[in-house]
Amino acid sequence: MASDSKTTGDVARRVPVFSGGHTRRSAGWIMALAAAMLPGLAVVPHAAAEDAGYFIYAHGFLSNGIAGYRASDTGAPAPISGSADTGVPNWPQAATPDGRFLFVAPTTERRLLTYAIGPDGELTAGATLALPDVPIDIAFAPNGRDAYVVTGLTNAKVVALSIGADGVPVPNGPAVPFGQAMDGVSTVAVAPDGASLLVTSLFARQLLNFDIHPDGTVSAPRQRLGTGMNPIFATITPDGRSVYVINELTADVSAYHRASDGALTEMAGSPYPAGLLPHVPSITPDGRYLYVPNMGSSFISSYRIESDGSLTALPNADFAPDKPGTFAESSVMSPSGRTLWALGTDPARGGEEILRRFAIGADGVLDLDESMTIYTRKFVADGRTMTLVPRR
Repeated sequence: MASDSKTTGDVARRVPVFSGGHTRRSAGWIMALAAAMLPGLAVVPHAAAEDAGYFIYAHGFLSNGIAGYRASDTGAPAPISGSADTGVPNWPQAATPDGRFLFVAPTTERRLLTYAIGPDGELTAGATLALPDVPIDIAFAPNGRDAYVVTGLTNAKVVALSIGADGVPVPNGPAVPFGQAMDGVSTVAVAPDGASLLVTSLFARQLLNFDIHPDGTVSAPRQRLGTGMNPIFATITPDGRSVYVINELTADVSAYHRASDGALTEMAGSPYPAGLLPHVPSITPDGRYLYVPNMGSSFISSYRIESDGSLTALPNADFAPDKPGTFAESSVMSPSGRTLWALGTDPARGGEEILRRFAIGADGVLDLDESMTIYTRKFVADGRTMTLVPRR
């Protein structure tokens, strides 16, 4: 255990150390010192009044249970009591857009688990739903009523669901096959207008485009577009006009234009380089910046999204410069767009997950909060293993 860490699962803090090189660090200790030395001065953290807070839930691919935290852009996270079951192994988890329910899907058990999210973030078990095959990923439409689970290591299918006001999922029509035997190990995203379902097909090296009907059911794939090797985690800008697909084995990001009718075309200049084994990305709410954690590189790749959807590389941000070999896998964006959370795996602690916070500058450059490290007591970040839920 590192000398600056507390017991596993706690927030580890250290006194800032200055060196010859310039590193931006948390200003909290400076503000505290100023308040102590100047009794008449009340120091108020930036944007504290509008930092309402949120819940962060993380699980490990090789661990049962969810680690939850009450968090914010500025304060120290507080653990949420309890640990809801997820099964082992487990790739996906996702929350309804209204923040009332969290869904997880044990890979070997082929079922969907529902948890109600309480006012303080506590999870209460609800309904379960049997699935036709191995669940790989989950996504919700913006209306919060329609959800989609992609299943199958091969011969993949989309399972459309309707979510009741009580959080109970029920099938919405028959499962829709992708159409090819080698389709599988897929991830899924819903366009902001709720009209398109975008699904990666890992072995086929393709991005599939499904239409979503007004009743929430989906069409057969209307498009198949080429990607790099091992495409995962399609991510769509808030205006719905640009789509980015992470290519795990070619270590880059494919970019596509999305027309008003939902049709996709690859952008000129695509793909864009990333680090080794890029994984779950995040986009700022204003659609200006994209961040991609890398499971095989020490840094998070950062990009400015130009007006035409093309990407301009920004300085990379080291995930754990004090912990060699510890790399990031998943990321979530705070509602304010000022903070990125990243989840990685620390091999020195047997693969335990580590959670870190980054401030997002006005120029989009990430600034690691070096004063805080959280070990989750969960193991191996792989898949959609982290969810951020705004407080209601």
